Formats: sequence, C-alpha cells, structure tokens
Amino acid sequence: MTADEKMPFREKQNFAVYLFSRLMLSIGDYVYLFAVSYFILYETGSSLYFSINLAISIVVSLILLPFSGLLSDLGDKRRIVIAGEMMFTLVLFGLFLYTYFFGISLSAIYVTTFFMSLISPFIENAFQASMTELFHKNRIQKIMGYVSAMISASVIAGPVLGGILFGLLSFHQIILFYFMLFALSTMLDFLLKFDLYHEVGDYEGGGTADKSPGSFKAEITGGLRFIKSNEVLKRVLLMAAFINFAGATLSVLPEKMMITELHFEPALVGYANACLGAGMILGGILIGSAKKMKNPLSLEKKGLLCLAVLTALYPLPIYLDMAVLPNFIYIGLLGFLLAISLQLVNIPFGIYLQLVVPQKIKGRVFSSMALVATSLMPIGTIIYGLLYDIGGYWVINLVSGGSIAVISLVLLDKEILKKSGNSYGQAVREAERGAALPVSGKVPQPQEV
Repeated sequence: MTADEKMPFREKQNFAVYLFSRLMLSIGDYVYLFAVSYFILYETGSSLYFSINLAISIVVSLILLPFSGLLSDLGDKRRIVIAGEMMFTLVLFGLFLYTYFFGISLSAIYVTTFFMSLISPFIENAFQASMTELFHKNRIQKIMGYVSAMISASVIAGPVLGGILFGLLSFHQIILFYFMLFALSTMLDFLLKFDLYHEVGDYEGGGTADKSPGSFKAEITGGLRFIKSNEVLKRVLLMAAFINFAGATLSVLPEKMMITELHFEPALVGYANACLGAGMILGGILIGSAKKMKNPLSLEKKGLLCLAVLTALYPLPIYLDMAVLPNFIYIGLLGFLLAISLQLVNIPFGIYLQLVVPQKIKGRVFSSMALVATSLMPIGTIIYGLLYDIGGYWVINLVSGGSIAVISLVLLDKEILKKSGNSYGQAVREAERGAALPVSGKVPQPQEV
C-alpha cells in the first residue's frame, strides 16, 4: 500500500493525518446532508425545495471558483485551508445556536448553505492544488485511489449514522455532532506539511505582483486559457459540463424516489445510500492497487458508459410495484455499481490533471474545470426537481443516460485518447525521474497575492 519502505516518514505522516482528517469531515458531511435532505423532503414533500438548497450551494461556489484558483496559485495554501476551516467551524456553531434557541427552519438551512458555499471553494481548491506537494507525483495514483477508498467508508457510515441520529437526536444535536467533527478535522490539518515536495522552480512565471486590472484579469483567466490551448482538456471540459447537467438526476432522484415514492423509513434510506460507499471503496481500492495507468482517460470513458446504462435503469422500482425488500436490494445494487462507475470516472481524471498540469497554474486549472463543468448543474437540479414532481421518471432517466453515452463516445474518440495517452506517459516518465529526489526541507512558499 502507501505505507511502503520507499515512502519517507514525513510523507507517511501526511498521508495518515490527511486521511483521518478527511474521514472525520466526510462522516460529518454525510450526517448533516442526510438530516437536511430528510427534513426538507419529509416536511415539504417536494423535490423542488430540496433542489433549491442544492442550487444555492452550486451557484455561490461557481461565482467564487475563479478567485479560489488564483488564491491557491499565488497564496499560501496552508493558510487558506486552515483559515477556511476555522470560518466553516464558526458557521456551524452559529447554526447550532440558532437551532438550539429557535428550532430548525427552511430559511436557516438555506442561509447556512449560502455561507458554507462561500468558504468551501477556497478549502477544496487549495487541497487539490497541493496534492503533489503533500505527496510525491510518483505515488499519486496509489494515494488518490486509497484515500478515495478509505474516505468512502464515510459514505457507508455517514448515511447509516445519519438515519440513526435523525431518529434519536434533535436537529441541533446533530449540528453539534457535525461541529465537533469539523473542529477535529481543522485541528488535524495543522499537522500537515504542505511544502513537503514544494519546488520554487515550479512557480517560475506563475504569477505577477502587478495589481493592475488588466493583469488581474489575465491571472484569473489563466487556467481557462491553458485549457483552451490543450485539445484534450478542452474536449473533456465540454463533456463534463453536459454530463453534469444530465447527471443532476442522480442528485435529486434517489432521495425523491425512496422517500416520496417508495416510502422508505429513514434508517432504510441510510442503508440504501450506504451501498454507494461500498462501491466507492471497491472502486478506489481497484485503482489504488492497480498497475500504473497508461491512459487514465481511457478508463474514464468506460466508466461513463457504465454510468449511462445505470442512470437509465435506476427508476425501475417505481414501475414494478415490488415489496420493500426487493426495492431496497435493487436500489442498493444499482447504487453500488453507480459508485464504482463514478470512481472510474473521477479518480482517473483527477490523476491525469495532477500529473499533466503545471504546478504554477494548477489551482486555476482546477477552478476553471470546476467552474465550466458545474455551470449547468444549478439549471439541471431545478429542472430535474420540477420534472420529477410532475412524474415520468423512466423517460427522464432514459434520455439522460442516452445523452451521457452519446456525448462520451463523440468527445472521447480514438484521436483524443491517443493524445491523452502520450501527454500522460510523458508526465509519468518525468515523475519517475524525480522519484529519487530528497524530501524538501524548509523552502520559500509561492508568492502571495
């Protein structure tokens, strides 16, 4: 695994701290998401209100993504992460106080989602941009595979724990639980060494101290210009934008179907969602333990085609009039397979970006990818929320799945896969040449904004 004799002790420590910190945070995220989702759907019975909460999160994040990428590239990533997590903790504490004295309300959930979405893009982008400085490039496939697998345990524990806590605790007590986990995660991140593999040369020409409006515009759009100049990334970006729109069905349908159509109890919803975690664990382990990929985008294409088929089949229980147990087994099995497919899509592409994109612009490239790829998601969540309130689940998902398949086949053709294989192979060879380099000591950080 990653704890092998070739990995320096400080990198092993980074791995252990990063893994445990993300695990605690992920469990809290899923417990909170379960409680909020069930409250909205149980109290209102409408997936539209649920979709509005998702849309708030997405829209606010989209607005801030370009700034988060620029700050990650030109600023101190450690400070960004720690400061952001401390502010996030304060937001949770504020929600706890409100729910303790006044009770939970839809408006309180929406306001909290807004403030969380102001902070999250900066934390997430700083972590993404620092992965190859926390860990060596030569081990990034194993790191990302195993971290994804281990953190996916929270996808099992989170919904199950959320279902149990929702039945046993009041809403403000659930918020307190989330607050405690996030505070623990923040304290652990103080121990991470963000400059373990930092090299000053990686940032040469990566930013400027010029604060003129023209310079700022050039800096903030640098990631998008890099993507436009790369045919592979440009194709993948267009594909991701459409697939995230069509795939918004998977953000709305599962809870809508289980709670309002199949009338699952809270604990059963949690168990069904936990099957996603099992699939994500298996998918992460398969990637982490596999030989080094020759072309991650080839594996991503296969994952997308599987995702298309499973999306079309997902709403079948609504039309079969089965008992609770067969419905649960079907949803759990498809959730398990969907999770494996998503891992085969997300992890390989993340590995490709980590190795191919220059460190000096990595934050802006990640933020630009996220900005364009998720730009249609707010519209998608609202549209799917309205469509599912009307009905016609089978037709909606059949069209969505078919669209994902067609777009994947057209944009990830043989020519693009050949180009991606060549660029990735070159990046792997460069990483292997640098594998024998010593772990960095105390080195200068990238220039700050």
